[in-house]
Amino acid sequence: MNVTELARRLKVPTKELLETLPELGFDIGKRAIKVDDRLVDKIIRAWSERKRRASMSEQEAKIKEVKLGDKDEKAADAPVVKIPDTIVVREYAEILQVPVNKLMIELMKNGIMATLNQAIDFETANIIGEDLGFKIERLSAEEKEAAAAVGQDLKLKEIIRQRAATTDRPPVVIVMGHVDHGKTTVLDALRETNVIGSESGGITQHIGAYQVELNGRIITFLDTPGHEAFKAMRSRGSKVADVAVIVVAADDGLQPQTIEVITLCQKENIPFIIAINKVDKETADIDRVKTELAEINLSPEDWGGKTICVPISAKKKENLDSLLEMILLVADVEELKADPEGLAAGTIIETHKDKNEGPVATVLVQTGTLRLGNLVVVGDVTGKIKAIKDEYDKNYDSAPPGKPVKILGLKNTPEVGDVLEVVDDIRLIKQKHKHKHMSSGSTITGASSDDEAEIPTLPLILRTDVVGSQEAIIEALSKLNSDKTRAKIIKKGLGYITDVDIMEAENSGAMLIGFHAKPSKSAEQLARDKKITIHQYEIIYKLLEEVKTELDKIKTQQTTRVELGQIKVLAIFKTAKDHMIVGGEVTKGKVTPNTVVKVVRNGETQDLGKLAELQSSKEIVTEVAAGQQCGLRYNGRPIIEVGDTLEVYQEKTE
Repeated sequence: MNVTELARRLKVPTKELLETLPELGFDIGKRAIKVDDRLVDKIIRAWSERKRRASMSEQEAKIKEVKLGDKDEKAADAPVVKIPDTIVVREYAEILQVPVNKLMIELMKNGIMATLNQAIDFETANIIGEDLGFKIERLSAEEKEAAAAVGQDLKLKEIIRQRAATTDRPPVVIVMGHVDHGKTTVLDALRETNVIGSESGGITQHIGAYQVELNGRIITFLDTPGHEAFKAMRSRGSKVADVAVIVVAADDGLQPQTIEVITLCQKENIPFIIAINKVDKETADIDRVKTELAEINLSPEDWGGKTICVPISAKKKENLDSLLEMILLVADVEELKADPEGLAAGTIIETHKDKNEGPVATVLVQTGTLRLGNLVVVGDVTGKIKAIKDEYDKNYDSAPPGKPVKILGLKNTPEVGDVLEVVDDIRLIKQKHKHKHMSSGSTITGASSDDEAEIPTLPLILRTDVVGSQEAIIEALSKLNSDKTRAKIIKKGLGYITDVDIMEAENSGAMLIGFHAKPSKSAEQLARDKKITIHQYEIIYKLLEEVKTELDKIKTQQTTRVELGQIKVLAIFKTAKDHMIVGGEVTKGKVTPNTVVKVVRNGETQDLGKLAELQSSKEIVTEVAAGQQCGLRYNGRPIIEVGDTLEVYQEKTE
């Protein structure tokens, strides 16, 4: 951690901190720039204790020292609380199970005046939590997603629990399996369509939902992506499934993804059927598959076990009726019921934005009946149902439990996995908007650290067609990061690549990526004019391969940053979304255009940008020396204020 950041936390001048640390037993030089992260917590505790001692009499200090041993023992037994990067004050009080007013008093003691609905960052929450006797830890990315998914799952279960489930509903079946084992071909054969022909590389890219009929009974299928990068989407899909069909190729046997989805089903307590596919091939070996299943304690039924195995040939459409019959048999054992009356509730399976239809979502109705004109709430998104369509774009007036439908009328695109609720009072919609507005208060955070800037970074601008793909790509990209390089998404969005994306790619030097997303005509022309490359992909692993190649390139490069000069900001002439025009005086060295600018306020770095153009005496110049005034165009976030210092650097990459 930077010394300046640590000094900010402790609310002391950097110089005083460096001079005092040796007195507290920390061997830190007086000119040190950084402190070992492992020492930060110890320094904070030692500094806090020093302040307490300074404010007490000698007698009180002695009493305090006697109690320190007890405090350390209690600290070791302190309850552990895990929180995200930011958390609303009210929610934090609930998690800690302390009165809100007590929490706010602790915040005020630390000089933080926050409202009930304002968010605080992890560092602030950590200090306050420790003062209250808790050990605070940060939620991992997996824990955040799991917490969100569990919260949505519990919410839906509670809604369903409150309804009288009296009517049979179609089973919801999730089809999973290793890539290339024929999962999509199985679905194609069941609904006698050819989705795979329109899918890139033969890999399904988005979650879809379809229904088939056998002997007058309906079965709902969820088609989840089979590629490894879509693990998060598969996990979310399993939350709404009643039965799983795990497709295993008879000529390939169990593979890592097969084991993964079996483990997932066992964890979620979802009954599953093994569909042994490709039995028509000469190299097919059904007994091999059954042997491998038995080796992981999943003995097939015909071997005396409990695992249902159905040999099929999706390509030749052989034995598919047997598979459907087994699904219905398992569903009957589960006794699946729902309440078709009353207000509907369900889970969002997929979302995207359509240039003609606006926000579009696929919802699996799980209780009640969804009807045209219903007012709905989905997470922070509200709307009124204007259209209900099935997978073939056929319009309906209503959708009963178990039916997946595409809906129009939402004001924005919700998150995949969110629970959709129908409300019968317009006032509830208004309350939702009010709550959203209140909870979106500013986040209390410190200044940005230079730590990230020191790691070679590949900035990315990402546009995708649907939310599900975006989430999967972001998760996959995070796995490419290391302590030597990282990919950082500086902007993301759905739909067409726009002119603004092109401009931001030019200003930031970002790699502009479109996944199933094309540029608008004006953006395409602007990209040609600006010589900006638009990287377009239809297969996710191609995207990951190219990003990894770019990361490998910057890993071998060494960037040398040479300070040229400094500018004191005297005036702000123009503020735009991605740039500013400011005036100032060169107080040190000299400055030139096409250089890196570090925005510094009160000794702390606020952001990095680019000095794009330089003027002096109303003329464009290539250099301004110390003692002279100038005007400049700053490309970056518009955060510069009068009085800021702009440190200008020349970067050389070797």
